[in-house]
Amino acid sequence: MQNKVFSVLNYVGHKSKIIETINQHLPQTINGVFWDMFSGSGVVGLSIDHLSVEFVDSNEHLQHFMQNLSDEDFIKKTETILSNYGFTNSSRTPRSEYLKDPKIGTCTWHGKTVPNMHLDALNKGSYFCLLRDYNAGKFSNLEKACCYYILTIYGRNSYVSVNKSGGLSGGIGPLDFGPRAKKKVKKYQEIIELKKCSFHAGKYSDFNPGEDDFVYMDPPYLASGFSYGGWADKEEKELLDWIDNLPCDWALSNVFISGKKSNDILQAWAKTKTVVHIKKSYRKWASKGKSSATKKTKENQEVLILP
Repeated sequence: MQNKVFSVLNYVGHKSKIIETINQHLPQTINGVFWDMFSGSGVVGLSIDHLSVEFVDSNEHLQHFMQNLSDEDFIKKTETILSNYGFTNSSRTPRSEYLKDPKIGTCTWHGKTVPNMHLDALNKGSYFCLLRDYNAGKFSNLEKACCYYILTIYGRNSYVSVNKSGGLSGGIGPLDFGPRAKKKVKKYQEIIELKKCSFHAGKYSDFNPGEDDFVYMDPPYLASGFSYGGWADKEEKELLDWIDNLPCDWALSNVFISGKKSNDILQAWAKTKTVVHIKKSYRKWASKGKSSATKKTKENQEVLILP
């Protein structure tokens, strides 16, 4: 694997930290196309050595972002929007300078009052102003893609969700566009330039992989307890039936158990498959404001399932 990438959107649960394990169980040679279904930020499809990759995700906002990420003006346009809306930009101004602002205040950490190291207090107004304008349809093309990126990386847990009306919903988080974020964008641009990539917005079942292809899937995890896009038992069973009828080899990332929740449907189906257990836990900030910053860790029984 020559081009391991770390998620440009820093999603909780992205596959950057376990991509080597996943890659060990993927074919070394694929005669057709590598399909990255439920692709998210595209970590798996961009990290593997195979050059022809089709990325499929139902999130139209995300796929519009991915389609425009390789634009040579992406970073320049992003920084222009950040400046126009008054966001912090620690890729230009050191984070330490922003932290001198009295608006930052303090937070409680393990029972002690300490200086707050988050930038949410400085970016909150800008964030919700941009979110309002985005949902009002003010942006298009590259500018819209940059706005989606900003709303994600500045969002709580580096995430912005799609609401029932098709717009975006989110809350402010502690991070901003820093040197590392800029480096990730440039890395993605370099790899996309080297590959033959296509990004599609749609449902996995709308596409028809061929017998020479390989399909990798990372769907919503039923055991997580979150109804991503309405994902429930019915959707889980439909996906597993679709997998059983694929004409090619495949790999499915998922979790059997997350915390106290178990995916019994998946476990029963996987009894006739090859199951690789992956040890990994994910951390997230469990804080809605600067006064209660703590970290939570949930133990998952994560698996990679193969035929």
